[in-house]
Amino acid sequence: MPALPSNRPQRSARASLALVAALAGLPLPAAAQYDTPPGPAAYALAGVTLVAADGSVREGMTLVVRRGLIETLAADADIPGDARRLEGEGLYLYPGFVDGQGEAGVDWPDARDVEDPDDVTSWDPPRSRQGFRPHRRVADFLDVGADDLDDLRSAGVVAAHVLPDGGMAPGRSALLVLRDGRTPWDVVERASAGLVLSFQTAGGVYPSQLFGVIAYLRQAFLDAERWERMRTAAEGGEGGFVPPGWDPDYEALRTAARGEEPVYFEADSDEDIRRALDLADQFGFRIALVGGAEAWKLADELADRGVPVFVSLDFPVLSDWDPEADTVPAELDPAAAREKEEVEAIWSNAARLRAAGVQVALTSGGGDADLLEGMRKVVEYGLPPEEALRALTTTPATLLGVPGITRIEAGRPATFVVATGPLVQEETQVRYTFVEGHLTEVDVGGGGSSGEAPAGDLSGSWSGTISAGGQEMDLSLTLTQSEDGSLQGQATAAGQTPSPVRGTISGTSVTLRIEAEDLPEPIVLNGTLSDDGDAVSGSGSTPFGEMTFRVQRSGGDAWRRLMGGAR
Repeated sequence: MPALPSNRPQRSARASLALVAALAGLPLPAAAQYDTPPGPAAYALAGVTLVAADGSVREGMTLVVRRGLIETLAADADIPGDARRLEGEGLYLYPGFVDGQGEAGVDWPDARDVEDPDDVTSWDPPRSRQGFRPHRRVADFLDVGADDLDDLRSAGVVAAHVLPDGGMAPGRSALLVLRDGRTPWDVVERASAGLVLSFQTAGGVYPSQLFGVIAYLRQAFLDAERWERMRTAAEGGEGGFVPPGWDPDYEALRTAARGEEPVYFEADSDEDIRRALDLADQFGFRIALVGGAEAWKLADELADRGVPVFVSLDFPVLSDWDPEADTVPAELDPAAAREKEEVEAIWSNAARLRAAGVQVALTSGGGDADLLEGMRKVVEYGLPPEEALRALTTTPATLLGVPGITRIEAGRPATFVVATGPLVQEETQVRYTFVEGHLTEVDVGGGGSSGEAPAGDLSGSWSGTISAGGQEMDLSLTLTQSEDGSLQGQATAAGQTPSPVRGTISGTSVTLRIEAEDLPEPIVLNGTLSDDGDAVSGSGSTPFGEMTFRVQRSGGDAWRRLMGGAR
């Protein structure tokens, strides 16, 4: 069936495309082949305080990011003219957070949904129903969208170690670097980060009791060892037996037992931690504890053995004790006193472990806790702030095999967090997160794009030029500015039909989005207002290329502004 004719005038659509081509300095193409226009040529922040993971502090730093790398990191350095200047004065620059038990979109199969109950016997269920599928990888079931990544980066997370769930041996974890990408695989840094084990029972089928799970895991490691010996013997030409077929679950266990991949053992109670350590001793795998609520009870032993703990910040919800109430501990009722003792032991867990010399990484517990809020609580209960910063950044990065991701140095990938103040302060929020040069901005309230008061009023008429593709052309703007720094108006380039403009001014940073009709993405101009308030210059991007621009107030507007009159 032929498409219905449109009643919409064709001239406006053509004019919008012509405007884009004019802005880019390129001939009008037959079709626009793009998904998202590129960002500015560079980003810059001036006047930031750099807090490194080792606790060192450097004030008044200027940072420039270009092509995904830190181009400049120095005190009072010059800002390139083509850089989009972000709010920087008074902000704090930190290594990005590495969530050692993080979250991501995972379409993880549940055996109870795929197995036919009529085909399952309680004494001999399939491995999937028992929660024993160590060969499966989180990386193969990722369902990560752009919104998911933005949410994580907005919380300051630059990398996430995602564990599978659903049984005693649900599979192998994945390490994700939350870079900008088109597919889930673009964020995978390590598809097999390690084997995940726990003492979770199967529920309704064997093993449904703790002692059964322990027995099953021990037998599985023994069977895997025997399976490997028989396979090796058969490959060596030995006869007298039928060689076993390939078993991906046993192969995963043997990989762990040989120390080629770590084992992340989820255990909270001191009894379960001891049981996990016994299994590691028997079968020789490298163990790291996840959760570890009562790990402080074994702090010295864990330190002697070199066992790290990924401490969950997903703390218990209080029901009997009110920490805000001005109550003398001796006057608490028994339930409140008991809860206070238990919860304060968990809050001080990280501090006790570090005091004993245990490597500690702070985690969101699978995305269930706010990292900054939890970090402040463990600092309140004894963990030094510099140790807390390491536990959110360099320690998990090193344990997970990506130590370089938290290094903030010129020439390194631009991966870091910019916060509104010191992280330990209650009111501090994440303002920007960079991952390999990809910027995520967080709205922390206030006027303009970043909450900084506008340095001038852009209301009125502006004229100037755009340079792109070796050409220079005229650009004119008519803008109206609101009290909160938001802008709206029209833009005309190279004599084309005017297009709507929306934007913001925050401090001296100006962002203009020219919303060319019938194009899915706006044309973005990022510039800086001059000291006298009469010029804006910077860089921009279109679906067809990058540009630089400069506009000045038209004569009448500048005169009225200087005289204090209406614009």
